[in-house]
Amino acid sequence: MNGELTEELAGLLDLERQEAVSLFNGFCGAMVAELLAFRKLSVKGLGSFYVTHVPASKKNAGSAMVFAPPVNKLRFESAISSGDETVSLAVSRLSMSPAEAARLAKTLAKLFSAALQQEKEVTLNGLGRFALEDGTYSFFPDRTMEELLNREYQDLKEVVLPQREPVKRERRVPGYLLPLSVLVLVGILFAVLYASFSVSIFPPSTVEPSKSVATPVDRSSDPVALPQPAATVHQTKLSGGVADSLVLVQGDYAIVLATFESEKRALKELLPLRSAGINAFVWPAFMDEVKYFRLMTGKFPNREAAAERLKGMQKKIVSSAYIQQVKKGVVLYGKKGL
Repeated sequence: MNGELTEELAGLLDLERQEAVSLFNGFCGAMVAELLAFRKLSVKGLGSFYVTHVPASKKNAGSAMVFAPPVNKLRFESAISSGDETVSLAVSRLSMSPAEAARLAKTLAKLFSAALQQEKEVTLNGLGRFALEDGTYSFFPDRTMEELLNREYQDLKEVVLPQREPVKRERRVPGYLLPLSVLVLVGILFAVLYASFSVSIFPPSTVEPSKSVATPVDRSSDPVALPQPAATVHQTKLSGGVADSLVLVQGDYAIVLATFESEKRALKELLPLRSAGINAFVWPAFMDEVKYFRLMTGKFPNREAAAERLKGMQKKIVSSAYIQQVKKGVVLYGKKGL
């Protein structure tokens, strides 16, 4: 599919054809790694790729209620949103010199731009492909890429619950209720007649009403509500400078290093991180009554600050990391399991 493109790349860079193929595939792999780490990427000649999050939802489908799990989707726009990142990718992920990276960026921009203008099919291995289908030239994400973007939700499936119509039950009046009502009515009538008869025989006596005495209320003994001091949470330091607790509030951002179904596995993976001086914690979460455990680190006021921190971490630690916004405040403790 990319034969013509890689041949042109080989000619412009004075490379053997196989060298050009390896270089192009390496650049595609660098794009995939960058998107998984930072969820956005701009490449001159192509456009901008970014990841959007669709939260969990429920939909009434008439006879059933459909619960859909959350999903991350890869989107594409032809406009470049934040400049060209081709040079930085070539330097940081392909170990090229700045001069070589600049030459590669200029060549790829020319080839990509021409291919998209002519609506040629271009496959970016592991990322997706540009192709003409049903009369429209579009970008189609690679299935493997979408699976990687949704690795934290891989065990969550769509749930369909059938809805049952409520059964209407006819109320029946108990058979004993009517005779009982008649008996009560007769008793009331008899009581009224007896009261009238008693008043006519025994006239009421004149009694002087008693005077009411006001009792003063001693307010000096009333309990006074005192303001309670606000609870404070402090981070406690363990040996080696690693925090023993972390408070996350709604709106904060954190870096999720890995996600596990087993708490025991999460605690096992936590130990080497904390031994290396990384303030990592186990962050439990529920999704449609399924509990899973995330290894996280950091507390950031915005996504940009978290992305900057993620760039400075070791590649072997952040190979599958992503940034998560805190939806609900939580206090995490590091002592558990240590």
